[in-house]
Amino acid sequence: MAPTLPRPYAGYPLISIQNSVAHWFGEQVTSTFPFMNTYDVIVLGAGISGLSAARGLGRAGLRVAVIERDAPGSHASLAAAGILASRGVVRSGVPGRMFYTRSLDGYGEWTKLLERESGREVKIHSGDDWCFFRPGARSDRFRQRLESESDPHRWEEAEEPLSGMRDKLGQGPWRIFRFTEERWCVTANLLEALLGAVAKAGVALVPEAGVPSVSDLGGSWKVESAKGTFEAPILLVAAGPWSGQILSPLGWRANLVPVRGQLALVPRLHDLEAMVHLEDTFYVVPRGDQSLIGATMEHGQWSETTTEQGLGQLQARLMELFPRLDLAAATRVWAGLRPRTRDRVPHLGWLEKGRLLVASGHYRSGISMAPRNGEVVVDLVLGNDPPDDVRGLDPLRPTGGYKRVLE
Repeated sequence: MAPTLPRPYAGYPLISIQNSVAHWFGEQVTSTFPFMNTYDVIVLGAGISGLSAARGLGRAGLRVAVIERDAPGSHASLAAAGILASRGVVRSGVPGRMFYTRSLDGYGEWTKLLERESGREVKIHSGDDWCFFRPGARSDRFRQRLESESDPHRWEEAEEPLSGMRDKLGQGPWRIFRFTEERWCVTANLLEALLGAVAKAGVALVPEAGVPSVSDLGGSWKVESAKGTFEAPILLVAAGPWSGQILSPLGWRANLVPVRGQLALVPRLHDLEAMVHLEDTFYVVPRGDQSLIGATMEHGQWSETTTEQGLGQLQARLMELFPRLDLAAATRVWAGLRPRTRDRVPHLGWLEKGRLLVASGHYRSGISMAPRNGEVVVDLVLGNDPPDDVRGLDPLRPTGGYKRVLE
């Protein structure tokens, strides 16, 4: 019999973020905007990528407007589990991986800055990450990657997990990899602090603006929305899986697909202050007396609602590890759409030099890549060359990049 599943969640995080918008930007967020119409940069999308870039640009002295069709952070950013796992990577030739690890290296400093600018605490949790595989080719490849890329002092292949988890686990055989000094955060808290930092930087945030219409005026871009018309010489598109839909009328085709992830909050599944991964795909993250579990990977799905099929898959897979898992006891379930490029490497860079930027396709790593994403966007807008860890993310790369479809 299929499990009885809780109703889709639409509670605390979204309400919290909406209240934060009202706190930082005043009642103007739902009425008339006292903002000007002309800016140096317009950012389309107020997820963590768009907000991190806007904060950096504002702090650099630029006049910035962020236009968001819904509430800030209300899509993939808020749905995310907040995992900041590095796997101890210190070297890699895989495009995007060193960008990812460099971003994580600066995460502590970045969140401290957000705390000072916003007055909101960003709690970063730390502990082990236990990754379970069935014996076979997939676990062999995983170990080979660790041996070639990761600091040997940051991981080990363990014989068995610690006692606080051992009696909760399902039957093996398992190959178990333990990673030390890993981190995770609560994304709602992070977004609240980032909103405050954006306000401190003097950025104009325009939420609930509906789907924008973008026109190329030659020397500038015109963005028409339900909350007004705005112009700027530089446009940054950071709209997650919807980035391609915004850019298509401007003659750009994105190699970008949505991937729905379904998640749930359930009673605590083990006693350790540690994360758990199944095959480096499904995860269990501590949340006080609960565990956040996720996430399905449903390619090509545009709906942000949960389904019995998706939640059933989530339960079935994680019950391999934790047989007592019962999604009927979940307090919340929800879903988000993650933007994935065809080659799984983010798009970060110029589509049109000096005019049109894109920052999307971060897939499952948008939260982790946010600090570095903001730094790089500022460098590019100020005219600097892309650093070494960004060159492989060029949105015009031959494989996985955008294509020009109109001349």
